[in-house]
Amino acid sequence: MKHRYLLDSENLIFQKEEKSFKQRIRVVCKYLISGGGLALIVWVLFYSGIIDSPERHYLHKINDNLISEVNLVNTEFDQISARLSHVQKRDDGFYRVISEINPIPHSIRQAGFGGVDKYHYLDGFENSDLLIESERKGDILLNQLYIQSKSYDTVIYLAQNREDSLLSVPGIVPVTPGEYRISDPFGMRIHPITGKLQKHTGIDFAARVGKSIYASGNGVVVDVRKSNKGYGNKVTISHGYGYKTLYAHMSSIYVKKGDKIIRGQIIGTVGNTGSSTGPHLHYEVIYNRRKINPNAYYINDLTDAEYKEMVKVLTSNI
Repeated sequence: MKHRYLLDSENLIFQKEEKSFKQRIRVVCKYLISGGGLALIVWVLFYSGIIDSPERHYLHKINDNLISEVNLVNTEFDQISARLSHVQKRDDGFYRVISEINPIPHSIRQAGFGGVDKYHYLDGFENSDLLIESERKGDILLNQLYIQSKSYDTVIYLAQNREDSLLSVPGIVPVTPGEYRISDPFGMRIHPITGKLQKHTGIDFAARVGKSIYASGNGVVVDVRKSNKGYGNKVTISHGYGYKTLYAHMSSIYVKKGDKIIRGQIIGTVGNTGSSTGPHLHYEVIYNRRKINPNAYYINDLTDAEYKEMVKVLTSNI
């Protein structure tokens, strides 16, 4: 311990300072109070979070990393949700339409992920809102994926068990593409013979006499008539499921009443019989006894080669 020396001005010498007991006590108390005050200040700073302890700093870093990961998960949830929305729209607007089943209501797709109380265990945390939002998004996605999976199960089941109905619905052009032109569409027109305005209940495919006529769907021949009036030589096929098709002005007929027909089978040839101003096939689609526009019931985006290949495949087992 260092000693202090004071100058004796009378004797001009330095003498060691001698402190009384009380003075020494004061010095000790001074150091204790100073040290205690400093310790208190440091403790307050750490406790209030103004200064982090090493352990606290480490925990803060982990927490920041977790928040970043949760935010990233939420972003990925949003991206998945956007893709799933596209799948849902395609399911409702295409797969379920061609399967003739109603779209799934929006309320059903969004329901079933629980209420607010489901997430009460996440309350009270510093980032409770973020955690609850992440849990909620995850639950919504799981629910939507489950419903979408069940929807596809239904569509697949119907597709596997409705092959006959799909092939029975009129679905192809009755004359080979590239070998005809549309001479008269479906709808109102001036009749070429009577000159009167009236509805044309089918489509006229102008083609050379002798060109093949194909059945547009599976079915049974229910009517075969030969005449020089009206429709001329004609064939009517019942496809079931409310559908019939009529083929008129034929030159040759290759089928008879009661014959079972498959899609793509040749049933006769183009002619000019009956009330006709030139060689053509008059083709009608009848659904539940009502004549409707055939345009909605055939594939019109196939090339000539693709059409012929399709007919070849469809009729390969005849």
